[in-house]
Amino acid sequence: MQKILLLINIIFGSLVLFSYYNGVTKNPDLSLKLWGGVPEILRSYIVASMFIAAFGYFFFTYNFIVNVDLQNTNFFGKFPSWYLYVIYLLILIPSSLWIDLTFKYMESGLTIDWVYVVSVLYCVGISSVFLFLFIIDSGDPSKQFIYLASFIGGCFFVFHTLFLDGILWTSFFHKN
Repeated sequence: MQKILLLINIIFGSLVLFSYYNGVTKNPDLSLKLWGGVPEILRSYIVASMFIAAFGYFFFTYNFIVNVDLQNTNFFGKFPSWYLYVIYLLILIPSSLWIDLTFKYMESGLTIDWVYVVSVLYCVGISSVFLFLFIIDSGDPSKQFIYLASFIGGCFFVFHTLFLDGILWTSFFHKN
């Protein structure tokens, strides 16, 4: 079961990284416009949050792979481990679509393309909340540090994906 989670992260995590690399290198002129109307003063905080959230992602994913017996775990006593896989996929797949959808919207200006962009961001943000609940339920008192690091990392991940990306970025994007 841990191998499945590891494979999901290797395959789809790589896809996320590739989509960002590919999007930025293929669209250097549009890449500068990805911030939209987000105020300059907030950008460094958002970038810092990206790195903290990514670091947190590694902690809680490590915890699930190494410390949680996914073979015999039902989260909250009723959700089998395959729910965790679905949540990860609902985070990673839309994340890999975001940059291309955003570039498509920037070129077309169509409302439906903006709906797609916002939809993938909210899919990631809402899924991160469910992931955070699973993080909370995965606590193991004998592994206090990794659980605490997972919890804090999960907090930052939810804050970044739901608040900064889902709410702040989408609110400011059109304000120039």
